[in-house]
Amino acid sequence: MGARRIVEKPAKTAGRRAGKKAATSGPRVVMPAWLGRRLLGGLLLVGGAGTVLGLGIWHLAQPDTLPIQRVQVEGEFRHLVRQDVYAAIGEPASGGFFNVDVGAVKAAAEAMPWVDSASVWRVWPDTLRVAITEQVPLARWEPMEAGTATGGGMVNMRGVLFHPGHGGDEGLPLFSGPRGSVESVAARYQSLSGVLAAAGLRVTALKLNQRRAWELWLDNGIRLKLGRGAGDERVQRFVDAYVPLLTQKAAQMKWVDLRYTNGFAVRWKQAPQDAVERTG
Repeated sequence: MGARRIVEKPAKTAGRRAGKKAATSGPRVVMPAWLGRRLLGGLLLVGGAGTVLGLGIWHLAQPDTLPIQRVQVEGEFRHLVRQDVYAAIGEPASGGFFNVDVGAVKAAAEAMPWVDSASVWRVWPDTLRVAITEQVPLARWEPMEAGTATGGGMVNMRGVLFHPGHGGDEGLPLFSGPRGSVESVAARYQSLSGVLAAAGLRVTALKLNQRRAWELWLDNGIRLKLGRGAGDERVQRFVDAYVPLLTQKAAQMKWVDLRYTNGFAVRWKQAPQDAVERTG
């Protein structure tokens, strides 16, 4: 028998290990020490700046930092007393320039009965300025319902009811109406006043009753019955007749009924059998 040659095969395991080693091996990135120190320093700097900023804000918010030294109250007053305004806003106006609550100062001023509105702002470095708009009364108000929660009071030029307590109502007309009718009565008064002014007449009282019918009293004592939903044209009809025909008889007129479509009726104070004369 002849000799047989045996050829050894290369080991697969060794090759695979070598391939894996070659695949996983590569250059390692190493951060320079100086760069790490700079990044750490930057983080510490940002953190320190935030702390300083927070401490600064906290310090500015303290009442004793830039305290308010002067409070200026501005406005033209007929009914308000300036010292009363200072007393009302004194507590909320105390504090520092940055932490004073301007909203609380505004609310304290507007809580005063004769204040219609208030504006508040800071003036650098230590001043608080308060501008006051005083109520301008248009009329007195008498509620129709007994025991109404709002009670009597005054109506301002915008038709808003306010309660000043006392004083300031000399010579004002008297309004009366159901709950929630203040604005409507005020608007009707201003409209009627413009029409009657052409005849030199002035409204001293205006009433809206529960049936939504209007009545008014003039400064010469005449009472006008307007009815429900009566437009200004009926009052204009009365004015057109009053100036040429009725001026001299005004003292004898008790009331005028304007609820007619094409005319009006007059009741005289002293006439035969208290007759009613219809004009139109």
